[in-house]
Amino acid sequence: MNVVAEGRWVRRGSALVALVVGAAALASVAAVLPQPHHRPVPGLRPFDSAVAAIDGGRYLLLGAGLVLLLVVRALLRGRRAAWLAAVAALVAATAGSLVVHRHTPVSVLLALLTVGVALAGRSFVARGDPMLVRRGIAVLAGGAALVGAVATVGLYELDGQFRGGTTFAGSLESAGRLLLMLPVDDQPLTRHAEWLVSASRGAALAVVLVGAALLVAAVSGGRQHEADRAVVARLLAAHATTSLAHFQLLPDKRWLIGSDGQAFVGYGLRGRTAVALGGPVGAPGSRRAVAEEFLELCRRNGWTAGFHQVTADELDDLAPLGLRAYKIGEEAVVPLDAEVPPAGRPGKSIRSAVRRCERAGYRVVALEHPLTDADLARLREVSDAWSADGEHRERTFTLGQFDADQLRATPVLAVVDDEDRVQAFANTLPPYRGRDRSFDLMRRRPGSVNGVMDQLFVAMAERFRADGGTGMNLGLAPFTGLDDQPGVPARVMRLLYEHGGALLDYAGLRSFKDKWAPRWEPRYLVTTSESALPRVAVAVARLGELPDRRNPLVRLARVVREFPVTTAFVAVQLWLMLSSAYDPQVHRQLILAAGSSWDLLLHGQVWRLLTSPVVQASPGLVWVNLLLMLVIPVAERRLGSRWTAVGFFAGDLLGSVPVLLGTRVAAALGFDPARLQLHEVDGGTSAGSWALIAALVVTMPAGRWRRWAGAALAVCMVGGLVLDQGIADVQHAVSVLGVVALLTVGRRVLEARRGSTDDVPPEVREPVAQDAR
Repeated sequence: MNVVAEGRWVRRGSALVALVVGAAALASVAAVLPQPHHRPVPGLRPFDSAVAAIDGGRYLLLGAGLVLLLVVRALLRGRRAAWLAAVAALVAATAGSLVVHRHTPVSVLLALLTVGVALAGRSFVARGDPMLVRRGIAVLAGGAALVGAVATVGLYELDGQFRGGTTFAGSLESAGRLLLMLPVDDQPLTRHAEWLVSASRGAALAVVLVGAALLVAAVSGGRQHEADRAVVARLLAAHATTSLAHFQLLPDKRWLIGSDGQAFVGYGLRGRTAVALGGPVGAPGSRRAVAEEFLELCRRNGWTAGFHQVTADELDDLAPLGLRAYKIGEEAVVPLDAEVPPAGRPGKSIRSAVRRCERAGYRVVALEHPLTDADLARLREVSDAWSADGEHRERTFTLGQFDADQLRATPVLAVVDDEDRVQAFANTLPPYRGRDRSFDLMRRRPGSVNGVMDQLFVAMAERFRADGGTGMNLGLAPFTGLDDQPGVPARVMRLLYEHGGALLDYAGLRSFKDKWAPRWEPRYLVTTSESALPRVAVAVARLGELPDRRNPLVRLARVVREFPVTTAFVAVQLWLMLSSAYDPQVHRQLILAAGSSWDLLLHGQVWRLLTSPVVQASPGLVWVNLLLMLVIPVAERRLGSRWTAVGFFAGDLLGSVPVLLGTRVAAALGFDPARLQLHEVDGGTSAGSWALIAALVVTMPAGRWRRWAGAALAVCMVGGLVLDQGIADVQHAVSVLGVVALLTVGRRVLEARRGSTDDVPPEVREPVAQDAR
């Protein structure tokens, strides 16, 4: 029985309830939003509505609606945590409807839907990733404690700004009500008090959403870790016999290691389907047990399970588990105890191809192992040309792809011409415990002599025979050898073999391999049932495909992954510049809300030190922001995402804090411009941008270019101080000097530590290094 089908309609009904109630809750919030007391600024109207929504019963509906929409997809996948979150959100929505609408029929309907979803718990058995679950619980507990503590202290300190005042116990109770999305009894009288309540509610809502997202996140199960990789490599070395063994170590695989550590299943995940590559690998007495554990993992997570390219021997471990096996083709293995190419007419075309290549000056060479950079560049040239001709593309899962590290880990045979240009190449794979030998990548230069791959195969066969191999595996010929197979799936695969030439020339592939006179070994796709076969087949196809790097969306996604800090900064700054150019009042409102000044910091709003660098100093398009859009990606490439963000904000602090303190001292000494500056609310990204530029200069390799870059930076700082003579120029100079000083001192400390280690005699230093490992 297909475990995924159990309770499917119940899960769909529960997801539909969550979707409808969640959307209705948000619509109700929008319908009852109060009108703001001030004329809203057009560019900030969405923020005014968002702040107005965080109030009383509306806030309860808002939180419930967002959580319900968040868990819809996870409910469809049978996540247990999503079901619990949905029940809690439906209870909150019912309570919120009583506060906002006071319509008994609506509340009764919501209560009945809540009871219905609560009774469906047996259909939600999929468990979350333990690591993400722990993180979700930590976020909920730690975030709630932090927000509650801040809200308690804030309510107590602002005692006079709430009607009726408050005690510490009252503040603690009000903070708890804020965390539970309930209205507070203390009515704020000032804008600062209103901000505290809204900020506490917003922070609590963010904690709930982030924690819920982690709890219902898709299960990854078996992510690669170095410790697991070592176990997998050990088991492969001790037990692997098939041509797929080496591909178990590719980055696209996840591993489920058996509870006894003596067997594992390597698999890929696409959507809700987990496909194992081949059968379980490991000790004979542990393979069936780990297969059962894999099926149990799929059951818990709501996945459809499958095993791809299973051998006849591996079926012995899977058949007793009630699984169904479908023959999907045959694998060609050339016997190496016979002549290669075959004697007589069967090998005539191969011998002719080899002679043709030899007359053209082609010869087969074994490249230096591991590959040198020069040889790797020669291979990449051939692979790029092979990919660019439009008839080939890289694949994965059951094949490797052109990867420098993977190629350096395996021997490579290449066909070169008289000018030593590589015309074709293939990399050979470790046999582990198998008697047959195999290879992975096959690349040929477009326009090379016809038959170059035959010449390469003959040379590989000779090498494999010399290494003690009994066969050379040519890989799978899909949809072949199915004439004796009954059932609809076999008929469909036979049709694909006979008429699928528009997609892939299956018959031509069989013919090419057949001329080597191989023995044909069956391969199977194993699933839980015939109804699961289409899902597993689609997942196998998707697992083998790589994203098209030429696709604009794929390129955009890759840029976002590689430059997250740059992406976030560009998005925020473009919105700020465009909205303030459209309506200059947006800039004024943002400066008042997020800018900093001595007076505001003195009143405890220290958080403005982190928000003011994000707000631009003037409305419209600001040149320094445009400059920073060029600086940040360079810094993120050189320094990494984390240190780029730290450098930007820390650099701004290095300039802001000393300048504010200096301004305060100057004001105390009677300097009138300084006294006025203390009350001015300001912001801007310039100090952080100059700090990043200084960090890039300091981290450049020592030499002429770094000296020139340092001189140019000094000229810019001095020029600003002399020509503009503004306080912003002082802040820029202080930020640059602070970054340069910190990085220089840090570099000298590291150099001193290295020098002290170098002074230690080798016989003393080596044991220390071993202890450190």
